[in-house]
Amino acid sequence: MSSHPTGTGSRRVVVTGAASGIGAALAARLVAAGHGVIGVDRTPATIPDGVVRVTCDLADPASVAAAVGEIGAGPLHGLAAVAGVPGTAAPETVYGVNLLGLRRLTEALLPRLADGGAIVLLSSMAGYRGTATEEEAAALVTLPDDVLAARLTALGLAGPEAYQLSKQLVQRYALHLAARLHPRGVRATSVSPGPVRTPILADFRATMPSLDVAAELVGRHARPEEVAAVVEFALSPEASWLNGVDLRLDGGLTALRSTAATR
Repeated sequence: MSSHPTGTGSRRVVVTGAASGIGAALAARLVAAGHGVIGVDRTPATIPDGVVRVTCDLADPASVAAAVGEIGAGPLHGLAAVAGVPGTAAPETVYGVNLLGLRRLTEALLPRLADGGAIVLLSSMAGYRGTATEEEAAALVTLPDDVLAARLTALGLAGPEAYQLSKQLVQRYALHLAARLHPRGVRATSVSPGPVRTPILADFRATMPSLDVAAELVGRHARPEEVAAVVEFALSPEASWLNGVDLRLDGGLTALRSTAATR
Protein backbone atom coordinates (compact mmCIF):
# COMPACT_ATOMS: atom_id res chain seq x y z
CA MET A 1 0.00 0.00 0.00
CA SER A 2 1.32 3.41 -0.91
CA SER A 3 1.94 5.70 2.07
CA HIS A 4 1.82 8.80 -0.12
CA PRO A 5 -1.53 10.56 0.51
CA THR A 6 -1.55 12.47 -2.75
CA GLY A 7 -0.77 9.47 -4.92
CA THR A 8 -3.25 7.44 -6.91
CA GLY A 9 -2.53 4.10 -5.23
CA SER A 10 -4.17 2.36 -2.32
CA ARG A 11 -5.10 4.50 0.67
CA ARG A 12 -6.30 3.77 4.22
CA VAL A 13 -9.70 5.29 4.99
CA VAL A 14 -11.97 5.26 8.04
CA VAL A 15 -15.73 5.22 7.37
CA THR A 16 -18.24 5.61 10.19
CA GLY A 17 -21.76 4.28 9.79
CA ALA A 18 -20.34 1.58 7.53
CA ALA A 19 -22.97 -1.06 8.37
CA SER A 20 -25.81 0.41 6.32
CA GLY A 21 -26.98 3.09 3.93
CA ILE A 22 -24.50 5.63 2.61
CA GLY A 23 -21.66 4.38 4.82
CA ALA A 24 -21.98 0.79 3.60
CA ALA A 25 -22.18 1.94 -0.02
CA LEU A 26 -19.07 4.07 0.43
CA ALA A 27 -17.11 1.32 2.16
CA ALA A 28 -17.97 -1.10 -0.65
CA ARG A 29 -16.89 1.41 -3.31
CA LEU A 30 -13.57 2.06 -1.58
CA VAL A 31 -12.84 -1.66 -1.19
CA ALA A 32 -13.67 -2.24 -4.87
CA ALA A 33 -11.18 0.51 -5.76
CA GLY A 34 -8.47 -1.33 -3.84
CA HIS A 35 -8.23 0.82 -0.72
CA GLY A 36 -7.85 -0.30 2.88
CA VAL A 37 -11.09 0.51 4.70
CA ILE A 38 -11.81 0.57 8.42
CA GLY A 39 -15.55 0.48 9.04
CA VAL A 40 -16.80 1.91 12.33
CA ASP A 41 -20.35 1.19 13.45
CA ARG A 42 -22.43 0.39 16.51
CA THR A 43 -23.60 -2.82 14.79
CA PRO A 44 -20.63 -3.92 12.65
CA ALA A 45 -21.94 -7.35 11.65
CA THR A 46 -23.36 -6.05 8.36
CA ILE A 47 -20.35 -3.98 7.35
CA PRO A 48 -19.37 -5.03 3.78
CA ASP A 49 -16.82 -7.78 3.23
CA GLY A 50 -13.22 -6.69 2.88
CA VAL A 51 -13.60 -3.96 5.51
CA VAL A 52 -11.86 -4.05 8.89
CA ARG A 53 -14.74 -3.90 11.38
CA VAL A 54 -14.57 -1.73 14.49
CA THR A 55 -17.42 -1.50 16.99
CA CYS A 56 -18.22 1.97 18.29
CA ASP A 57 -21.13 3.84 19.83
CA LEU A 58 -20.38 7.46 18.93
CA ALA A 59 -22.61 8.70 21.76
CA ASP A 60 -20.27 7.06 24.32
CA PRO A 61 -16.87 8.77 24.81
CA ALA A 62 -15.35 5.57 26.21
CA SER A 63 -16.50 3.62 23.16
CA VAL A 64 -14.97 6.25 20.87
CA ALA A 65 -11.66 6.05 22.75
CA ALA A 66 -11.67 2.26 22.45
CA ALA A 67 -12.41 2.46 18.72
CA VAL A 68 -9.54 4.90 18.18
CA GLY A 69 -7.23 2.39 19.86
CA GLU A 70 -8.56 -0.42 17.68
CA ILE A 71 -8.07 1.59 14.50
CA GLY A 72 -4.38 1.60 15.35
CA ALA A 73 -1.49 3.98 14.91
CA GLY A 74 -0.80 3.58 11.19
CA PRO A 75 -1.23 6.55 8.84
CA LEU A 76 -4.70 7.38 7.55
CA HIS A 77 -5.41 9.07 4.26
CA GLY A 78 -9.10 9.76 4.72
CA LEU A 79 -11.96 9.95 7.18
CA ALA A 80 -15.61 9.84 6.13
CA ALA A 81 -17.86 10.57 9.11
CA VAL A 82 -21.15 9.23 7.78
CA ALA A 83 -22.86 7.85 10.90
CA GLY A 84 -25.86 9.76 12.19
CA VAL A 85 -29.24 9.43 13.85
CA PRO A 86 -32.57 11.10 12.95
CA GLY A 87 -34.72 13.44 14.97
CA THR A 88 -36.79 10.54 16.30
CA ALA A 89 -33.94 9.90 18.76
CA ALA A 90 -33.66 11.76 22.06
CA PRO A 91 -31.99 15.18 21.66
CA GLU A 92 -28.95 14.15 23.70
CA THR A 93 -28.47 11.19 21.35
CA VAL A 94 -28.90 13.36 18.27
CA TYR A 95 -26.24 15.78 19.49
CA GLY A 96 -24.11 12.99 20.95
CA VAL A 97 -23.86 11.04 17.69
CA ASN A 98 -24.28 13.63 14.94
CA LEU A 99 -21.99 16.28 16.40
CA LEU A 100 -20.16 15.48 19.63
CA GLY A 101 -19.24 11.90 18.74
CA LEU A 102 -18.37 12.89 15.19
CA ARG A 103 -16.09 15.65 16.47
CA ARG A 104 -14.56 13.50 19.22
CA LEU A 105 -13.56 10.76 16.77
CA THR A 106 -12.33 13.25 14.17
CA GLU A 107 -10.15 15.11 16.66
CA ALA A 108 -8.67 11.87 17.96
CA LEU A 109 -7.74 10.73 14.45
CA LEU A 110 -6.32 14.05 13.21
CA PRO A 111 -2.74 13.26 14.30
CA ARG A 112 -2.89 10.05 12.25
CA LEU A 113 -4.08 11.74 9.06
CA ALA A 114 -1.23 11.96 6.60
CA ASP A 115 -0.48 15.37 5.18
CA GLY A 116 -2.51 15.71 2.02
CA GLY A 117 -5.35 13.58 3.37
CA ALA A 118 -9.04 14.43 3.39
CA ILE A 119 -12.01 14.54 5.75
CA VAL A 120 -15.64 14.40 4.65
CA LEU A 121 -18.40 14.99 7.20
CA LEU A 122 -21.95 13.96 6.35
CA SER A 123 -24.38 16.77 7.07
CA SER A 124 -27.86 17.22 5.58
CA MET A 125 -29.92 19.71 3.64
CA ALA A 126 -31.80 20.03 6.94
CA GLY A 127 -28.72 21.77 8.30
CA TYR A 128 -29.68 24.86 6.31
CA ARG A 129 -32.68 25.17 8.60
CA GLY A 130 -30.62 25.18 11.78
CA THR A 131 -31.48 27.93 14.26
CA ALA A 132 -27.97 29.22 15.05
CA THR A 133 -26.62 32.39 13.47
CA GLU A 134 -23.30 32.18 11.63
CA GLU A 135 -21.57 33.78 14.60
CA GLU A 136 -23.24 31.43 17.08
CA ALA A 137 -22.38 28.35 15.03
CA ALA A 138 -18.75 29.42 14.69
CA ALA A 139 -18.48 29.87 18.45
CA LEU A 140 -20.30 26.66 19.36
CA VAL A 141 -18.05 24.31 17.36
CA THR A 142 -14.96 25.54 19.22
CA LEU A 143 -16.36 24.83 22.71
CA PRO A 144 -15.13 21.86 24.80
CA ASP A 145 -17.38 18.81 24.67
CA ASP A 146 -18.97 19.25 28.09
CA VAL A 147 -19.64 22.95 27.59
CA LEU A 148 -21.04 22.38 24.10
CA ALA A 149 -23.30 19.57 25.33
CA ALA A 150 -24.65 21.79 28.12
CA ARG A 151 -25.27 24.69 25.72
CA LEU A 152 -27.15 22.48 23.30
CA THR A 153 -29.26 20.91 26.04
CA ALA A 154 -30.13 24.36 27.40
CA LEU A 155 -31.66 25.31 24.05
CA GLY A 156 -34.48 22.85 24.71
CA LEU A 157 -34.75 21.69 21.10
CA ALA A 158 -36.04 18.25 20.14
CA GLY A 159 -37.11 16.28 17.08
CA PRO A 160 -36.36 17.89 13.71
CA GLU A 161 -35.14 21.14 15.32
CA ALA A 162 -32.39 19.32 17.25
CA TYR A 163 -31.48 17.35 14.13
CA GLN A 164 -31.30 20.50 12.00
CA LEU A 165 -29.04 22.26 14.48
CA SER A 166 -26.75 19.23 14.78
CA LYS A 167 -26.29 19.16 11.01
CA GLN A 168 -25.84 22.94 10.77
CA LEU A 169 -22.99 22.65 13.25
CA VAL A 170 -21.44 19.76 11.29
CA GLN A 171 -21.28 22.08 8.27
CA ARG A 172 -19.64 24.77 10.39
CA TYR A 173 -17.19 22.30 11.96
CA ALA A 174 -16.05 21.22 8.47
CA LEU A 175 -15.37 24.86 7.63
CA HIS A 176 -13.43 25.25 10.88
CA LEU A 177 -11.37 22.12 10.11
CA ALA A 178 -10.57 23.26 6.58
CA ALA A 179 -9.01 26.49 7.82
CA ARG A 180 -7.23 24.85 10.72
CA LEU A 181 -5.74 22.00 8.67
CA HIS A 182 -4.85 24.04 5.60
CA PRO A 183 -1.13 24.30 6.56
CA ARG A 184 -0.94 20.49 6.47
CA GLY A 185 -2.71 20.23 3.13
CA VAL A 186 -5.49 18.21 4.79
CA ARG A 187 -8.83 19.06 3.22
CA ALA A 188 -12.21 19.08 4.98
CA THR A 189 -15.61 19.28 3.34
CA SER A 190 -19.17 18.49 4.32
CA VAL A 191 -21.79 16.81 2.17
CA SER A 192 -25.49 17.62 2.62
CA PRO A 193 -27.89 15.20 0.94
CA GLY A 194 -31.61 15.64 0.66
CA PRO A 195 -33.74 12.56 1.41
CA VAL A 196 -31.93 9.28 0.73
CA ARG A 197 -33.39 5.77 0.57
CA THR A 198 -31.65 4.41 3.67
CA PRO A 199 -33.00 2.26 6.54
CA ILE A 200 -33.81 5.41 8.57
CA LEU A 201 -35.84 7.16 5.85
CA ALA A 202 -39.04 6.22 7.69
CA ASP A 203 -37.74 7.97 10.81
CA PHE A 204 -37.16 11.15 8.85
CA ARG A 205 -40.63 10.84 7.37
CA ALA A 206 -42.06 10.65 10.90
CA THR A 207 -40.42 13.91 12.00
CA MET A 208 -40.51 15.76 8.68
CA PRO A 209 -43.96 15.19 7.09
CA SER A 210 -43.05 17.29 4.06
CA LEU A 211 -40.11 15.02 3.21
CA ASP A 212 -41.88 13.29 0.33
CA VAL A 213 -42.64 16.61 -1.33
CA ALA A 214 -38.99 16.51 -2.36
CA ALA A 215 -39.56 13.23 -4.18
CA GLU A 216 -42.62 14.66 -5.90
CA LEU A 217 -40.61 17.61 -7.22
CA VAL A 218 -37.41 15.77 -8.16
CA GLY A 219 -39.03 12.48 -9.14
CA ARG A 220 -37.53 10.22 -6.47
CA HIS A 221 -35.28 10.15 -3.41
CA ALA A 222 -31.53 9.62 -3.76
CA ARG A 223 -29.92 6.20 -3.67
CA PRO A 224 -27.14 5.67 -1.10
CA GLU A 225 -24.70 4.85 -3.90
CA GLU A 226 -25.23 8.28 -5.48
CA VAL A 227 -24.21 10.08 -2.30
CA ALA A 228 -21.36 7.63 -1.68
CA ALA A 229 -19.92 8.37 -5.13
CA VAL A 230 -19.63 12.07 -4.28
CA VAL A 231 -18.06 11.34 -0.89
CA GLU A 232 -15.59 8.96 -2.54
CA PHE A 233 -14.56 11.70 -4.96
CA ALA A 234 -14.25 14.29 -2.19
CA LEU A 235 -11.89 11.95 -0.33
CA SER A 236 -9.75 11.32 -3.39
CA PRO A 237 -6.57 13.11 -4.51
CA GLU A 238 -8.46 14.13 -7.66
CA ALA A 239 -10.52 16.49 -5.47
CA SER A 240 -7.39 18.38 -4.41
CA TRP A 241 -9.00 21.81 -4.96
CA LEU A 242 -12.21 20.96 -3.12
CA ASN A 243 -11.93 22.30 0.41
CA GLY A 244 -13.92 24.14 3.05
CA VAL A 245 -17.29 23.93 1.32
CA ASP A 246 -20.59 22.14 1.79
CA LEU A 247 -21.77 20.09 -1.17
CA ARG A 248 -25.57 20.12 -1.55
CA LEU A 249 -26.77 16.83 -3.01
CA ASP A 250 -30.47 17.39 -3.58
CA GLY A 251 -31.03 16.23 -7.16
CA GLY A 252 -32.04 19.74 -8.20
CA LEU A 253 -34.59 20.28 -5.40
CA THR A 254 -33.30 23.74 -4.48
CA ALA A 255 -33.43 24.86 -8.09
CA LEU A 256 -36.91 23.45 -8.64
CA ARG A 257 -38.24 25.12 -5.50
CA SER A 258 -36.63 28.42 -6.45
CA THR A 259 -38.09 28.29 -9.94
CA ALA A 260 -41.55 27.38 -8.65
CA ALA A 261 -41.47 30.28 -6.17
CA THR A 262 -40.87 32.82 -8.95
CA ARG A 263 -43.73 31.69 -11.16
